[in-house]
Order: sequence, then C-alpha cells, then structure tokens
Amino acid sequence: MFKKLLSFTLLLLTCGVVQAQDFSIDAQLKPRYEHRNGFNQLRPSNGDADRAADFVSQRARIRMLFNDKSNKFRFGFSAQDVRTWGEIGNFANKDNGNFSIHEAWGELLFTEEFSVKAGRQEISYDDQRIFGAVDWAQQGRSHDAAVFKYEKAFKLHAGVAISATGETPYYNPGVNNYKSLQYLWFNKKFEQLSISALFLNNGVEQDVAGNQTSMPADFETIYSQTLGAHGEWRPGKFGLNASFYYQMGAVGAGKTDLNAYNALVEVLFQASEGLSLNIGGEILSGTDATATDGVNRTFNPLYGTNHKFNGHMDYFYVGGASRLPAGGLTDIYLGATYKMNEWKFYGKVHSFQSSAVIVDGTGAEVGNNLGTELDLNANYKFNDYISIQGGWSAMFATESMQYSTGANAGGDYEKFNNWGWMGIVIKPTLFTTKKKEAKTQG
Repeated sequence: MFKKLLSFTLLLLTCGVVQAQDFSIDAQLKPRYEHRNGFNQLRPSNGDADRAADFVSQRARIRMLFNDKSNKFRFGFSAQDVRTWGEIGNFANKDNGNFSIHEAWGELLFTEEFSVKAGRQEISYDDQRIFGAVDWAQQGRSHDAAVFKYEKAFKLHAGVAISATGETPYYNPGVNNYKSLQYLWFNKKFEQLSISALFLNNGVEQDVAGNQTSMPADFETIYSQTLGAHGEWRPGKFGLNASFYYQMGAVGAGKTDLNAYNALVEVLFQASEGLSLNIGGEILSGTDATATDGVNRTFNPLYGTNHKFNGHMDYFYVGGASRLPAGGLTDIYLGATYKMNEWKFYGKVHSFQSSAVIVDGTGAEVGNNLGTELDLNANYKFNDYISIQGGWSAMFATESMQYSTGANAGGDYEKFNNWGWMGIVIKPTLFTTKKKEAKTQG
C-alpha cells in the first residue's frame, strides 16, 4: 500500500512542477483504536456471545488539488487505503482491495459565477443532515455525479447521478446504490443569517415482481422526494439553528406511500471566551406499529452524516436500513464545548424517545422512552499537522430500546453498554505551488 501511495505522490509532484500552476498535495493518516461493548446495538443477552470488540481501523489518504483560473479549470483527486489492523497478514503478498479512489473530478469554469463539476466527489451541504461527507467513517462518502453550480449573490447547485453495475449491452439489475438521483440546493448568506433550501428526487431500484429469476423486466426504479429548508442565525452570543424536511413519494418493492418529516431546533449560547453551550431537540417521524393505513411515516436521512446527530454510539440511522427505527426518534439534548489553549473538550447528553408506537415480540405496545446517552470527547492539537483525539460514551437504555429497530431487535438493556476510542489525525501538506498572475504594463 505504501508503494502505491508513494508512486501516486511522486507522479503528482512531477505534474505539479512541470505545469507550474496552483497545485497542492496533502496527505492524511488516521488510525483509531476502538473498544466496543454495546456500540451501535445493545449487548447480547447470550453471555457466550457477549464479548467486547477491540480493534484499530485506519485511513491513509492522499489528495491533489489543481486550479488554473486562466484556463477556467479545476481538478481534484484523492486515493485512499482503508483497513483494520491485522486483516491483512503480516507476510501477505496481496491485500483485500482496500485501496480505492475517493475523489476524481474535474470542474469547468464557464464564467466566474457558473461551473460544472463532474466525477467522483464529496457532496456536503449545510449541517450535513441530508448530504454529508461522513468523515468520521474511515471510508467517507463520495458520489459519482455531475453538479452544476451558480455562485454569486447566492448559491444554486443542481446535481444529477445515475448508477449501473457496469458497461452492459442490456439492462443489468442489482446496483448497490441509488439508481437515479437529482437535487437542487439553494443558499443565501446575510450578515447574521444563512438560509438554505433543498429538493432531492431519490430513485432506488426494486424487484417489484418478486420473482426468483430476477429478470430485467422485474425491476423498477421507485422514487421518493425530500424537500425542506435549513437556517442558521448568529446575532451575537446567542445563536439559532433550525431545519425542516418533508419526504413523500413511494418506498420499497410494494411502492408504499411515504409521508414523513424531520424537524430540528437548536439554541446556542457563548457563555465565555472558551465555553459554549447548546440545547435542542430533533424529531424524526416514525410509523406506528399498530397503524393500518399502509403509509410509511418513517423519515430516512439518506446520505447525511448521521454520526453527528443522534448520539455518537450510532444506535439510530447509522448502518443502513437495519438501524432505521420504524417508530422514528425524538432526541432532546444538552451539550457543552470548552476550549483551552490547544485543548478542546466536548460533552453531550441525549434523551431518546420513539416518535411513534413500538411493540415487543408479542405485538404488545411498549413505552416510548428508549434511554439516555452520554458522549464525552477530547481533542489536543499537538502541532499544525497532528491532533490527538479520544472519547467515551455510554447508553443507559430502557427495555423499549430492545424493540427500537424492530420487534425482534434484541439485546439486553440491563447491561452496561459503552464505547471508548482514541485516535491520531495526521494531516501534512506535502507540496504546494502557486503561479503568479502576469501583470499588464500600463
């Protein structure tokens, strides 16, 4: 792996010197140790299966950025290796395909205001609730898309994407992604206020016939729509974040009607130079387990950075459909951040409730209170390139948590569910050059 990254670096350095344009290469190494003992789900009831996991995951990434305003062109490229220590033997002559291209895009600047960016790229907007780069996950998230941009007095982005299993002469089903995606994002910033609006048309391939043969004619792209707005107000010591999103259309092979929403309100307060506080609440609608109208009311954040929102132990929405609580979620939280010299400390308490009726394995209704989570983090900036980070979280669950993601989700709420981690983030700039613009003589 090191040889691959070194080869890429030398190649890009050579290109930068020859072209002598605005060019930079930076790298990132991010090893992280984790002790998981109730992370993402309650500890097993079976004592023989209840054993904590300890491992180190790692991201090694190299990124290149090239900019030539005179030729109205920008280019970005990043390659990464994501692995868990030990998954590749210490005498192995090949790996498991851990190396990948995270980003590879070109941007054509038609004018100073209008451009189009095409290729594999991160798509991240606002607080990253619907679209996010998911930087906490070692692999991150990137999309194969074309994004048309207008940026002057306001920003307007229009993105389109289509997914396929490969180059085929006829339709080949089974894409492990959305099949088709289109969105519009608008943002306008004022002196103390920033407002955004988003519309997303999300198409997912489904086997609507349910045949075991899975012929191309059995598949259809089912579309749902997400639309909403996000705002941030910063008049002084106090601040306010608010957002609302609504989902409609259809989901699943049965084309179930979708009628769901997400609302968030958060108040910020700068108590002192180093101390800031925030208190807020978020509601993600859910579907009553006893409902008979056949409507899906469970909100899905889709491509957001979910680790950022509803607790760092990732009990909800992180990890695909299996972590999507059918009853939705109500999250009331209180947080604090304290900065002192090179240190930054963070703490947050979440109170979780189901937004809709949930039931146990017998079909009986259970209480909506799911439990309380405590998150504690610390970050030390060692120098301009290196940060040392760590954290500890605990979930104090109720019995209802056992049924939050389904009547048979399982786990033992009475056990002490906790998670600890420590990591290093190394982000050096390896090379940079800037071509000075020629000045015309008067």
